[in-house]
This record gives sequence, C-alpha cells and structure tokens, in this order.
Amino acid sequence: MLDIYNSLQEIAWHFGDHGINGNCCENLSFIEFMALKRVCENTDISIQEIGINLNITKSGATKVINRLERKGYVIRKISPIDGRVCCVGVTDTGVKTISKITERYAGHIKAILEEKDTAAIQEIRAALKIISDSTERYNEIHK
Repeated sequence: MLDIYNSLQEIAWHFGDHGINGNCCENLSFIEFMALKRVCENTDISIQEIGINLNITKSGATKVINRLERKGYVIRKISPIDGRVCCVGVTDTGVKTISKITERYAGHIKAILEEKDTAAIQEIRAALKIISDSTERYNEIHK
C-alpha cells in the first residue's frame, strides 16, 4: 500500500499549488480552486455545503469564499429555496477561470499519456475512479 500512497503523493505534488512548470491555478490557492470548482458544479450551493464537500469547517469555507468573492470569482446570494440561507454563485470570470485551468491540466494529462494505448488509458481512468470514489466513501463514514 505504501507504493500506492507514494504514487498518489507524487501525482498530487505535480498537480498541486505550484503546478506544472510553476504554473497552477491563476491567482488561486488549491483550496480556492477546489471551492470554485464545487461552486461551478453546484448551482446555489451553500457555504456550509462547500465546507462539508471539501472537509473543512464552515468558518474555513467562509474565509475561502470571502477570498474568492474579493477576487471576483463568486457572488453571495440568498437561497431561492430558503431565504435564511446564503448561497454562492459563480461569476462569468469564475467560469472562465475554471475552464482555463481544467483545459490546461487536461492538456497536460493528454501529453503525459500520449504514448499509452486506449486500453491502458481506460485502465488508468477506472483505477483513479475507484480510488476517488473509495476515498469519498471513507471520508463520509469517518467524519
């Protein structure tokens, strides 16, 4: 299991805050990137849901959203379902930024795997999905 851990750690390092060749997520920290990604994926998500989704406190999520709001990537709004709840929406700038970042990294993955055949890429995709899904389930159980 140590070899799997080491491999995941190496991948995370290369795709982390410092990015590939020193380029990462525009002017976003990794936690800001992940929060913005969640907001893009979920219309009218609450700050509490963002915290739960990223496994951070509501206070921590609020701080991240404050930074994203100052940078012009998200806006706060009242929930259309419950007026007592503050939701977060993404701005056009936020959508463009997430698209730019994800396209850049998808291009890096494509270049990294260009010598692999389709079957090998499918195996990699399946293995990563298993690890990702299992990690999410484990975190849900062990909160």
